[in-house]
Amino acid sequence: MDMYQIRYFLAIAETGGFTKAAERLFVSQPSLSAGIKKLEQELGVTLFERGGRRAILTPAGKFFLEKAKTILNEYQVTLRELKGFHHQPTLRLGTLRTIRISSLAGLIRDFQAQHPNMLIELVDGTIEDLRNTLESGDIDLAITVLDNREDPKTSMILYKQRRMLAVPTSHPFAQRGSVRLMELNQQPYIDRLHCELWGETQNLFASKDIQPQVLYKADHEEWVISLIAAGLGMSIMPEWQGIPGVTYIPVLDLPLQRAIGLIWRAKQESVVINKFCAFAASHYWQG
Repeated sequence: MDMYQIRYFLAIAETGGFTKAAERLFVSQPSLSAGIKKLEQELGVTLFERGGRRAILTPAGKFFLEKAKTILNEYQVTLRELKGFHHQPTLRLGTLRTIRISSLAGLIRDFQAQHPNMLIELVDGTIEDLRNTLESGDIDLAITVLDNREDPKTSMILYKQRRMLAVPTSHPFAQRGSVRLMELNQQPYIDRLHCELWGETQNLFASKDIQPQVLYKADHEEWVISLIAAGLGMSIMPEWQGIPGVTYIPVLDLPLQRAIGLIWRAKQESVVINKFCAFAASHYWQG
């Protein structure tokens, strides 16, 4: 079924005849008749009673009339929406939950200041979530943790962060230059769910028989930071600058850092993606 057949059918139904419909559509009557005949063959029904000066809808034709109007309307709406992609390019950006939204918001604000016609849609998730949605085409880019397996053709490092022990500034550890993992035993602790090293950290605690007192579990970075600043516990997490009420301390037997960067699909060509990647690479990232 082609859209021209739908238009032929509706024109005949509205004008009441093949001749008038052909005049309205600026097509020959034989072409119009051939189009309707092909449509009837595809649908397996007769849409008009032939003969006489008027084209009368059959019961099947009357039933199809409202369907045809809906089909044409949906087609026109879809065309208008698709044209909007040319006027307002859209970037679907996925971001890791263990990245501070304030850091990402600054990037987006500065990018849109230079490209005000571009729309950015945000979605957050775990590392696995982001890779799956990227692969399925539901997002265009992902800001996530990179590892040594990344293909340089489909990834780009933005910045690196040290993993440290974050404690309330009121905690005795805040006055220390460093701590060891064993000192976390029986300390009030906030679990960072779904972070990239959650499982490894749990195994490390178990292997050293370290049992922190897990009081809270959170999977968004802002929640963890707020809980620590409120004096409710500590957590091993990336170091963020300028957080009131939070002090970061090196863990001597846990020298870790993470690389945050962009990943995209192979052979993915997009002017919007290229512009965002170039801007993100030159952006000042405050950890």
